Amino acid sequence: MNYGNILKKLLLFGVTDWVGEKPINRFEIKAEKPALAIEKTTQSPVLTSDTFVTQALSAAESASDLKMLDTVLQNFDGCSLKKTAKHTFCGTGITKNPCVFCVIDAPKSSDEKSGQLGSGPIGDLLLKMLNAIHLNTDTNTYLCPLIPWRLPGDRLPTDTEIEVCLPFLKRRIELIKPCFLLVFGQVATQALFGFESTAKARQQTLVYQENHQNIKSIATFGPDMVSKAQTYRKSAWEDLQKLASYIQNN
Repeated sequence: MNYGNILKKLLLFGVTDWVGEKPINRFEIKAEKPALAIEKTTQSPVLTSDTFVTQALSAAESASDLKMLDTVLQNFDGCSLKKTAKHTFCGTGITKNPCVFCVIDAPKSSDEKSGQLGSGPIGDLLLKMLNAIHLNTDTNTYLCPLIPWRLPGDRLPTDTEIEVCLPFLKRRIELIKPCFLLVFGQVATQALFGFESTAKARQQTLVYQENHQNIKSIATFGPDMVSKAQTYRKSAWEDLQKLASYIQNN
């Protein structure tokens, strides 16, 4: 017997149910509702660049002195650069009312290897530039990077990395209270004064104004640029002489 053909015919005639041996009262059958699976998930807060900038501002402002600021910076985890760097470079030199506060963009690979700012050929050139106008970190100068961690491959920092690190630099300047600022390089110059290039900034009379401070400032080309071309060397020497004149007259 071909049950398949029989089933087809029954369906063709409109048969929808089979009659079993026992009667079924279908009005008493309650349809079962499918259970809804409710998963309880705990979502972590989304951390954005604004979050880390806010954390950096709060952390920097919480430091009441330089030692505390160093500790806060070393414990700060809001910048991914810290994960790839061996050292956190807070700064080096005279910390009590130095004549000049020098700002560089970031530590170099040679600094990372030695654990000290001003290492390697570029660091040596930086120190020679300072010594040319009688500045050094033993007697009258403080040296600090905008970015306290070495950038992989000595690349340029991103806007977010600059925004996260800037509050710590500004707080350090506020605590140290230097007489003058000497800013090396385009990145630090733009971060502190808003100029798109060092060439434009050095043509202006710069005054660092932050938290009731008014500090006369000079922006110039960094030693990495000075080592590349005579034009940069000449411009940097003019800027250093200008700073020397400021110091002598004040």
